[in-house]
Amino acid sequence: MRTPLYEVHERLGAKFTQFAGWIMPLEYSSLVRETLEVRSSCGLFDISHMGRLLIKGELNKLEYVTSRVVEKLKKGKVQYNLLMNQKGGVKDDITLYRLSEEEFFLCVNAINKEKVVGWLKSWGLQVKDLGKKTLQFALQGPRSVEVLQNYLPVKDMGYYHFEFFDKTLVSRTGYTGEDGFEIYAPLQEGMELFSKLLKDCAPCGLGARDVLRIEAGMPLYGHELSEDVSPFEAGLEKYVSLEKDFLGKGELMERPLERKLFGLELLQRGVPREGYELFHEGEPVGYVSSGTFSPNLQKGIALCFVKPSLRVEGLEVELDVRGKKLPAKLRNFPFLKKTRI
Repeated sequence: MRTPLYEVHERLGAKFTQFAGWIMPLEYSSLVRETLEVRSSCGLFDISHMGRLLIKGELNKLEYVTSRVVEKLKKGKVQYNLLMNQKGGVKDDITLYRLSEEEFFLCVNAINKEKVVGWLKSWGLQVKDLGKKTLQFALQGPRSVEVLQNYLPVKDMGYYHFEFFDKTLVSRTGYTGEDGFEIYAPLQEGMELFSKLLKDCAPCGLGARDVLRIEAGMPLYGHELSEDVSPFEAGLEKYVSLEKDFLGKGELMERPLERKLFGLELLQRGVPREGYELFHEGEPVGYVSSGTFSPNLQKGIALCFVKPSLRVEGLEVELDVRGKKLPAKLRNFPFLKKTRI
């Protein structure tokens, strides 16, 4: 599948990749340049492959299948939340927008959209897929407010708040650790605004987006989250409201915590990759869930699952890179202190 902005990406000279059934821009100038541009100025990402769903129905049903209290979410605010399964694992991690008392907008991962639609319908919720009628793109970086303010009055919008400008929804959210916005717009209006924003900031691909979210310590479904990975294992305890009842709560509380997400930093040049094993004193103690070379830190970094007892800042370990043991140390994340989470 192609997003409506595919021809724009072609004209910009994008290199493409397959992701969740979509043909998406991987990079334009270079992954490194685009990553640095977002950290220092601003970058523009086409993320129209994401799922965009309008949800209606009884609030208690949505409340039951999510890990956080939805009832207290005010109109005009955004909430990061988790759709839970019966085992205490995660169906998907989502952003939830409250439009009215019983109407919500959900942004879901592209790889999970059909699964989420079926799951929510099975709980009696009404679901409308807005994907074919809308665009979704993200403007990220310290100059984002300055740039978008040229076209929309967004400078006073709070973090994790959203507003409608005619039929275009703009939220002050993102997946890079920087300040910025995610924009959901009807096709024509969206393509016009995307083209305007290109005059002021660099187009960026999925490659830079992945590096940026690892630097910020943000999970990616299928890597740090899954049906078999619990929120506690993924270090997302603050997104679980134990004061309410929710699907899989009992199972979640009873599951032994045998692994937990932590950060890893290589002590010599190299690139940690998904699945690489970690060793401490000759014994296997964990594995990389997502890894990259950070252009901002000039070193290899990773998110990894390790034994909970070994989540010690600065603990020296070894990373097995195709049979070669590279020195590394465990550390907390985000890797960049300036990132906004």
